[in-house]
Amino acid sequence: MLNSAIVYPLLLVVLTAVAIYVQVTSSTLSLPIATGTSVLTILLPFIAAANIFVTPAVTRLLRRRGASEIQRLLPHALQIIQGIITIVIATQSFEGFVPGQNLSCNLKGNWQQLWSRKDGRAIERIQDSFNCCGLNSPRDMAWPPKPSDTCQQLYNRHIACVVPWGASMQRTSGLEFGVAIAIGLIQLANLVLFRLRNSSDGGVRAYRRLPQIFSSNQHDRLIEPDHEEADEDEPEENGNRNGLNRSYGAIDDGRPPRVEPSGLGEDANQWRS
Repeated sequence: MLNSAIVYPLLLVVLTAVAIYVQVTSSTLSLPIATGTSVLTILLPFIAAANIFVTPAVTRLLRRRGASEIQRLLPHALQIIQGIITIVIATQSFEGFVPGQNLSCNLKGNWQQLWSRKDGRAIERIQDSFNCCGLNSPRDMAWPPKPSDTCQQLYNRHIACVVPWGASMQRTSGLEFGVAIAIGLIQLANLVLFRLRNSSDGGVRAYRRLPQIFSSNQHDRLIEPDHEEADEDEPEENGNRNGLNRSYGAIDDGRPPRVEPSGLGEDANQWRS
C-alpha cells in the first residue's frame, strides 16, 4: 500500500505545477480567466497541504491542552475555507471550458477590451501563438489595425483566431477545473482517513478501558462473596461454639458433676453419679 505521506506531497506538487501553467498560459494569451481565480488555484494546493499535515497536529495539541469547544473548531475553519475556494474555482472554470454562447461572449469581450485599450502586444501574442489574424475573421480587429488586412498581407495568414484561441481557453479552463476537483477529492479522502484514525484510536482506548473495568468488577464480584460467606459463617461458627459451650458448660466450667439420688424403689438409698 502506498504511503499517504509520500502520495499526498507528490500529488500536491503536480497540481501546483499545473496551476502555475494555467496562470502563465492565461497571462500570455490574455485568456478571459480572472487573475484572482488563477492565483487561488495556485494557492489551493498549499492550503490543502496545511489541512493534511498541520490541522491534525493542531487538533491533537488543542485536545491535550484541554481547549474549549470553540477553540477546537478553529482548525476546521481552514477546511471550510478550502472547500469554499474549491467550489468557487470549479464553478468559474466549468463555465470556461463548456462550449456555448457564454464562452463566445467571454472571448469576444476580452478581445474587444484589448482592442479598445490598443494593447497591440497582447493581440500580437495571440496572433503569433496560433498563426492567425483577427478574431472572427483575418480582418476583424486584427493588429496592426490600419489597413485592416495588414496582418493578413504581412504574415500571409488566412485564418481567424477565435477557433484556436477558444480551444486554448477550453483546455486551460479544463486544467483549472481538474486541479479544483483533484484538490476536493484529496480533501475528502483526508477527512475520511482522519475520521477513521480517530475512530480507531477511540476504539483502542475503549478496548483498553474495558478489560480494566471488567477485571475490577470481576475482582469485586469474586471478593465480595468470600466476605459475605465469611460473615455468614462466622455467626454459625460462633453459634456452634456458644451452643457447645452452653451444652457442655457443666464440663467445660471445671466444676465436678452433681450427685443426685435416683429415687427408684429399693434403690432409693443408692446414689448415682
